[in-house]
Amino acid sequence: MAKLSITGIVTLVSILLYAIILTALEILVVLFHHNFVDQFELDRQGKGISEADLIYHAIFMLSLAFQVLLCVDALWRKNSMQLIALVLFNLLSLVYAGVQLYQHMILEDEGTENAKFVPKDAKFQTPESTKAFFIKRMRPLEYVIIGIVTAFSGYLAALSIKLTKDFGWDVYRTYSADVKIRDAFRSLSILQTLIKLDIFFIGSYAIQLIPSQNIGYSNSIAETILIFFIGTIMLLMAWYSIMQESKYILLCVINLLTLSLIYMVYRIISINIPRPDDPYEFTRRLLTFFLATTICLVLFTIFYAIKCFKNMMQGNYVFTTYGLPGQEQNAPEIQQNIPNSFNTEYLGYSGYNGYSGYSGYSGNNTGNNNNLVPNETQKKSKRASKIAEVQNARLSRRISID
Repeated sequence: MAKLSITGIVTLVSILLYAIILTALEILVVLFHHNFVDQFELDRQGKGISEADLIYHAIFMLSLAFQVLLCVDALWRKNSMQLIALVLFNLLSLVYAGVQLYQHMILEDEGTENAKFVPKDAKFQTPESTKAFFIKRMRPLEYVIIGIVTAFSGYLAALSIKLTKDFGWDVYRTYSADVKIRDAFRSLSILQTLIKLDIFFIGSYAIQLIPSQNIGYSNSIAETILIFFIGTIMLLMAWYSIMQESKYILLCVINLLTLSLIYMVYRIISINIPRPDDPYEFTRRLLTFFLATTICLVLFTIFYAIKCFKNMMQGNYVFTTYGLPGQEQNAPEIQQNIPNSFNTEYLGYSGYNGYSGYSGYSGNNTGNNNNLVPNETQKKSKRASKIAEVQNARLSRRISID
């Protein structure tokens, strides 16, 4: 892993503490949720709402672990675009926390409406007093979670700005000698980040379909299985096409993502159509939130995938030529075997062909030594030969890739 700056270490420690603290608070909310539901005998719909609520807690905790992974990868790869995405993802977590609070209110009111009250503890005498007891303990925790996410979003944004400046020189030194290469690197970095976000949101949407039979989304789990299977294959292909800069696999991914948009648009419309005995009445907001976010991400993914495909078609390869960010870059090889006579290529000028004797040499420095001093034209040939050497090496790698 790349050596971290002080700002990088502070960022990593901060996001680890953030994830640990919020996970602990979420676990407390889940425990109160379980104890609250345990005092009732829920009907089928109530069980479905309770399962969905637990899944939302799990998704939130998974999002915290995902943010830690995003941060570690961004610091390792020196990916400024991923730091920006991390800040935006944290803001989305704030929206999610607010919607999750609303989902708790639905559970407390609608989920237990037709439930039979069967208290496991003698201190709970009525359903109303039981609800009041657990709400009094859960609600402050939920507000604290929202407050922490809000404050940390601003703090993380400030750290990301500082880190982006720190990464600037390393990225410029490696990839920015050529404007086309710099732009191609930026597009690849954005596409990498978008695919990581796609993985999280597509997986989170599929997880929400697990209690579909209890709530009434569907009578089959086939949709959930297909989303997991096809989504995993598609995103693995996308990741491989970027890391290996394989333009034809990337073209297949573009087509698959375009087809997936048709499904997501269909689902977001079907979820929001009013109907009698509405199965989405209590989960519509979070399903719509995840589908709308995923649609936006997939549209951006398609756009940048097309940009990267065009760059590859023009021969602008980045990772396969310059290496991956965060790794030691391989400098062009320079001839090291220097014989007794001078190597003209190593010296950088071609006007000298080794020792051939000095005319007029008589044991002192009065001979003609002008051949040992390169003129301005010979000095310039050193840079030209070095550029040609690097270009030939890159060209041979590009030919082998195609």
